[in-house]
Amino acid sequence: MTNDLVYLPIRRLSDLIRTKQVSPVELAKLFLTRLESYGHTYNAVVTITHERAMRQAKLAEDEIASGHYRGHLHGVPYGVKDLLATAEGIPTTWGAAPFRDQTFDYDATAIRKLEEAGAV
Repeated sequence: MTNDLVYLPIRRLSDLIRTKQVSPVELAKLFLTRLESYGHTYNAVVTITHERAMRQAKLAEDEIASGHYRGHLHGVPYGVKDLLATAEGIPTTWGAAPFRDQTFDYDATAIRKLEEAGAV
């Protein structure tokens, strides 16, 4: 079932995480591996934030294990276009070469909201 997880709707992934049938760490590793394997082939990715994703997945897993479930996005991996400001030195290129080294010291509201919901 592991590889089939990448094709499931978020609601189903959420149910599997909430009921501890799938761990956020396992899910993050699966999606990161696929992204690292296929993302550049399809020119679908500028930056892969492996460390950030794994840190968030571990936090989500620990919170869920301790009974603190934030909701349907808790532990579910997500990706965002490089149009949204992202902190931690992650480039926000706006899809244009002149901005390839542009970084911000804050996260866009959409990213903050995803992280508040526990998304990875």
